Amino acid sequence: SQSTKSAIRGKSSTEKPEKPYPDFPLFPHATRRWAKKIRGKLYYFGPWDDPDGSLTKYLRDRDDLYAGRQPRPSDDDALVVRELCNCFLTNKRNRVLSGELSKRSFDEYYATTGRAIDHFGKRRRVDDLRPEDFESYRASIAKRWGVHRLSNEVTRVRSIFKYAFDEFLVERPVRFGQAFKGASRRVKRIARQKNGQRMFETHHIRALIDEANPQLRLMILLAVNCGFGNTDCAKLSMDAIDIKDSWVDFPRPKTGIERR
Repeated sequence: SQSTKSAIRGKSSTEKPEKPYPDFPLFPHATRRWAKKIRGKLYYFGPWDDPDGSLTKYLRDRDDLYAGRQPRPSDDDALVVRELCNCFLTNKRNRVLSGELSKRSFDEYYATTGRAIDHFGKRRRVDDLRPEDFESYRASIAKRWGVHRLSNEVTRVRSIFKYAFDEFLVERPVRFGQAFKGASRRVKRIARQKNGQRMFETHHIRALIDEANPQLRLMILLAVNCGFGNTDCAKLSMDAIDIKDSWVDFPRPKTGIERR
């Protein structure tokens, strides 16, 4: 009410206001906002001088919060790019903790969300984005990057905004338009041909083996004989190696596909 707001405004900048009435479900936080702890996490619902608006927001969001869901944005509290990116990264971080996503993949998503926030604006409403916005984003990275890196970035950006609709954070899917796609297979083939073949010949490999220390020599031999990459070498354990019969039984770390 107006009288409640006036009383709160009359408080000093450091003195917390009293609750408008004893059963008021929120408490005044030191950040000058009304707050409540739900499922072990602190949530804020509005400034001290607007207890009625804070209560309205709490009543609107409480069912979702107590159920552990992200509240759906209202017309006056629409999802913005920064909030979407934060929700998306939280989801990916949980997958890292559960072992379903690598730290390197998370770092790539993190970098992509930063670029998206810089380009679209952190306060830009997600439901206000248009195909021309994404076309502009693609054009900005195409000036600096090759076709393969560009395609990977487009895929990550699309996954971020698809997440918004899949998680009921927006009412309608985000429209990317026809231009916001990765490079075609033809363009990728031409780029590979332009760069030429990247091939180690026999004399190159033997020269590397001769100069390598024992650990690096082992990695080179695993690469040549087993087709192992960096992650394979890093995660290979001794119990996967049969020294006597010269076999390696080691699934691919990323996909779990058996490999002998």
